[in-house]
Amino acid sequence: MKTASGAELFIIDNADDQWKVQRYLHDWCDIARAFDIATGYFEIGALLALDGQWQKLDQVRLLMGDEVSKRTKKAFQEGLAQITARLDDSLEAVKETDDFLSGVPAIVAGIQAGRILARVYRKKKFHAKAYITHAKLDVVGSAALVGSSNFTYPGLYDNIELNIQVRREVEELQEWFDRHWEEAEDVTPEILRTIERHTREYSPFEVYVRAMAAYFRAHELSVSEWEKSESKMYPVLDHYQREGYHQLMQIARRYNGALLCDGVGLGKTFIGLMVIERLLFDKKKVALFVPKAARTDVWEAKLRRFLPKARGHLTSLVIYNHTDLLRGGRYPEYMQEVAEEVDAIVIDEAHHFRNTTSDRRKKLYEIAKDKQLFLLTATPINNSLYDLMHLIELFSREEPGYFSDAPLGIHTLRGHFRRMEGAIDALLDGGDGHVDIDAQAAEEILAKDDLFQALVVQRSRSYVKQSLKQHGGQRVAFPKREDPQVAKYSLVETYGDLLSTLEDAFDSERMLVSLPIYYPLSYYRGDDAAIDPMVEGRQKQVVGLIRTLLLKRFESSAVAFEATCEDLLLKLIYFVRLHGPKYAARWEAQNADLMARIKEHLQTRRPMKAKEEDLDEDIVPEEFKKKIEKLDDREYDVTSMVMETMLDMNQLAQLLNELKAFSPTRDDKLQTLIYLLKTDPVLRDHKVLIFTEYVDTARYLYRYLGAAGIGPLDEVDSLTGRDRSDIIRAFSPYYNESSSAELAEQGFQETRVLISTDVLSEGLNLQDATCIINYDLHWNPVRMMQRIGRVDRRLDPEVEARMIADHPELAEVRGTVWLWNFLPPDELNRILSLYQRVTHKTLRISKTFGIEGRKLLTPEDDYEALKEFNQAYEGTTTSTEEMHLTYQQLLQDHPEVVEQASTMPLRLFSGKAHPAKVSPDARAVFFCYRLPAKDAKTEAWTDEAGFTRWYLYDLETEQIQDDATRIFPLIECTPDTQRQTATPKKDLTEIRRELDDHIKNTYLKKVQAPIGVKSTLLAWMELV
Repeated sequence: MKTASGAELFIIDNADDQWKVQRYLHDWCDIARAFDIATGYFEIGALLALDGQWQKLDQVRLLMGDEVSKRTKKAFQEGLAQITARLDDSLEAVKETDDFLSGVPAIVAGIQAGRILARVYRKKKFHAKAYITHAKLDVVGSAALVGSSNFTYPGLYDNIELNIQVRREVEELQEWFDRHWEEAEDVTPEILRTIERHTREYSPFEVYVRAMAAYFRAHELSVSEWEKSESKMYPVLDHYQREGYHQLMQIARRYNGALLCDGVGLGKTFIGLMVIERLLFDKKKVALFVPKAARTDVWEAKLRRFLPKARGHLTSLVIYNHTDLLRGGRYPEYMQEVAEEVDAIVIDEAHHFRNTTSDRRKKLYEIAKDKQLFLLTATPINNSLYDLMHLIELFSREEPGYFSDAPLGIHTLRGHFRRMEGAIDALLDGGDGHVDIDAQAAEEILAKDDLFQALVVQRSRSYVKQSLKQHGGQRVAFPKREDPQVAKYSLVETYGDLLSTLEDAFDSERMLVSLPIYYPLSYYRGDDAAIDPMVEGRQKQVVGLIRTLLLKRFESSAVAFEATCEDLLLKLIYFVRLHGPKYAARWEAQNADLMARIKEHLQTRRPMKAKEEDLDEDIVPEEFKKKIEKLDDREYDVTSMVMETMLDMNQLAQLLNELKAFSPTRDDKLQTLIYLLKTDPVLRDHKVLIFTEYVDTARYLYRYLGAAGIGPLDEVDSLTGRDRSDIIRAFSPYYNESSSAELAEQGFQETRVLISTDVLSEGLNLQDATCIINYDLHWNPVRMMQRIGRVDRRLDPEVEARMIADHPELAEVRGTVWLWNFLPPDELNRILSLYQRVTHKTLRISKTFGIEGRKLLTPEDDYEALKEFNQAYEGTTTSTEEMHLTYQQLLQDHPEVVEQASTMPLRLFSGKAHPAKVSPDARAVFFCYRLPAKDAKTEAWTDEAGFTRWYLYDLETEQIQDDATRIFPLIECTPDTQRQTATPKKDLTEIRRELDDHIKNTYLKKVQAPIGVKSTLLAWMELV
C-alpha cells in the first residue's frame, strides 16, 4: 500500500507482502454488507482466499466479461463455455493442494441462497476491474478499488497490479455498475452447475466407470468417416476385429511396428486385410509376405473377393512368399525395390522369422529398415521368450534403448527379456530351461508385462466368442468339438528291441549323442569368464532340442527316425572330415554298407540341389541348420571334440543297423490307422485330415494307405512340387471359393483323406473336413492347437448352407469336429521318462485322451486333463480380457454414464465396502492415475501420449500394488452400490501424497521425465 505525498491517493499493487488486494477485501468483509465486483475473469481461488470472511456479507454480485468478440447468441454460448472452463480449471488447481475443496461447499450454499450472484456483460467486450464495498454503517460509507486486478487468486495475491481506492466518485461508479448489471445476462445457474460438478458426492459406480473408461481408453474405436462410409473391409469385420485393427494402427504409429497374435482360427487374415486397405488409403506402398501355402488360397483369394482394386500392376501392393526373400532370378531386384520403395510390410505367420541365424530372417531384417511392420502370428513364442524379442527387433532394429522413452522406460530390450526368462525359471522352480519354454508360465509372465501389452494385440478364442455374443457378431458360428479319442498301438510290436536300445543309450552316463559340434563352448580352452552366458545357454538348448527331436521322430515312424539319424550322422562325419580326415576315412570304410544305404535313401527323400537352410522344418529342423566351420585348435580342444563325435557316430550307426529289419507289415501304428479308416463310421465316410510333423512319415503313410485302398487320397508337404492350392481346393473346395461340382468340371478329383505335415497347420481354411488325426504324439500343445485350428474355426453360414445343399448326407456331421490322437499306452511311460531325461521337464499325457494333464492316476485326472486342454485351446479368457468384456457390457448397459466419464472432473472421489474384507482393519484406497509420456511426434510430455495405471494402497500393510487384474474385483460395483467412507480426510490426503511420491520415484524416475512433469489423478475410492 502506498499513500502519495500531498494527496489522498491510496494504491494497492500486491508488491507489499503486508498489503495485497486480498487483505484489502478481507478487512472490508468485517465492516461491509455487500460487494459489487466487476472483473474480466473469475476463478474460485478468489472466493476461497476470502473464506470465512465473505460469509459475513449479505451479498456478492459478480459482473464479468467474456472472451468472444462477436455478440451473437452462439458467440455468447462459446464465451460462457470459456468462463465455466476457466472456473473448472481453477477448481482443479485448488484440488492440487486441497483434495476435498474444503471451502467450496460454502460457496455452493451461498449461490443457492442467492447471496452470490453472477452475470456476464455481453453487449460489448467487458474488461473492467472494480471492487465496490458497501459498509454496514452509513458513517463509514462506500468505497471502491479500481484498477487492473481480476477477481482471481493471482489478481488478489501474486500479480503486480495497479489499483487505487476511490471514495468521492463512488456514486458514479455505482451507477455505472448498476447500469451494466441490468444489461448483463444471469449466469448464476451455470456457475453453480460448474462448481457442483466438483463438490457433489459421487457414487462408487461413477468412480468405477471413470476408472474403467480411462483404463480401456486405448481400446475405444475412434472410427473415421472413411471407415464408416468408404472402406470395403470395415463393414465385414466383427467388433473384436475392429478393435484389433485400431489397436494395431495405434501401436504401429507409436513404435513403427505391431504384432497381432490372436489364437488360431480367429480371423487374423481379415484384420491383416483391413490394415492393408488402410495403408493403401493413406497412400503407403505395401509389401505383404506370406507362407507359400497360404498365398493363393487365402490371401490372393480374399483380396480378389474383398479388395479387388488392391491388386494389379498399377496398385501400391506387392505380395511375396517367405521363400522369395532368398530366391534367385530377378527376385534380388524385387527385394531391393522393397527396401527402397516400400513404406510398410505386413508379414503373415511371422514366427518363421524368429531365428536370427536364418539367412531368410537376415534378408528380411535388411529390407525392413525404416519401414512400418505388422507381424501376424498365433505363436510368437516357440522355444524361448527370445523368439518374441527377435520379432520385435525387426522394427526396433536392435537398438537397446528403442523403448526407453515413456511410457515403457525399458533401457535395454535384451535385459528386459533376460529378467522375464529369470521370472519364468523362478515359476518353474529353477528348471534348466535347455529345451522348450513352458507355455503357461510364459503366459503368466507376459500377461503382466508392459512391453507385451504395448506391442501385442492378442485375444483368446474364449474372449472372441464372448465378444461376438455381446456385439451380435456377423459370423458367430464355431463348431462343437468332441472329446479327443485315442488310437492305441504298440511301439514294441513295431520296433522290437530297438526301444530298449534307445533306452540304454539315454540311460548311459554320457547319454545318447553329446553333439560337440553344437556345443563347442564346452571345449573352450580360454577363460570361462569370457563366455557369453546367453550364447552358451543357447548352445546347450540346441543339444537338448536335437536329443528331443530324435525321440519325437522315433515315436512318429521308423522312416522318420531313420532319416533323422542319417542326417545327423552325415553332419558329424563332415565335422570329423574337417578336423580329423584320417579318422573319418577309416570310419567310412568300416561302415561302407551303411554309407551306401544312406546315399541311396538321400536320393529319394531330399532334393539334391537344395540348401539345408532353405528346407522347411518338416525336413530339416531349425536346430540342425548349423554351418560347420573349421575350429582353431588353440581356442577349442578339437581332438576331444573329434573323439566324442566319433562315439556319437558309432551310436547312430548301431541304431541305423538295427532299423534294417523294419517292415511296414509289422508297423502296428500304420496298421491301426488303416483299420480305423476302414471301420470307424465317421473316419470311413467323411473327410479326414491326417497330421504328422515329418515329410518322411507323411510320404510313408501316403504310400501304404494308398496300397490299402484308402481314398481318394492325397499328401502335401514342403517338398510337394504340385500347386499346393490345387491340393487344398481338392480337399476343401467350399471354404476355398469352389464346390464339388466346380472341381468335377475342371477335371479334379475331390480328396477325402489328406495327409499333411505342419505346412498346412498355419493360415489355411480346411473347414470342409470334420476329422483330424494326430499321427504323432503332440509334444507341443501349441502345434496341436494350430492343427485343430485348421478345421475348428469360424464357420460361414452361407458356405455351410451351400455344402449341405450339394451334399445332404453331411447335415448330421457339419458343425462337429472329431479329434483322434495316436498313442502307445503300454509304452507311454517309457517314452515320457525318456523325454524327461532329455528335457529335465515332466510331460504328463493322458492315456485316455492323449492330451497333457495332471497326475493321470484316476479317471478324475483324465477328466481334469481334458478340461485343462479345452481351457488351453479356448484360451480361457485372461483377467484383462474379463475386464475388457465387463467394460464392453458397461458400454451397452450404461452408455450415458460411460459417455459422461470423460467429462467428469479430475480427482473424482467416492467410497464403498471392501468386498474382500478379512478383518475389521482391512481397508484400502484405490487410485486411478494418468501417467504422462512423451508424444512421438511433438516430443512434448502429455497425458494424451501416456496411459492409465491403477494402484491400491493397503492401510493395514501400507503396501502399494499396481496389478489392475487383482484390483478390478475390489472396485467392481453396480449403480446400486452404496457410498461409504470412514477414513478422516487428512489421512486420505496423506495417502494420496504418498502415491504421488511413489509414482515420482518409480515410473517418472524410470522414464526420466523432466522436472515439472507429473501424473494426473483421475479418480480414487476408499474401500472400507
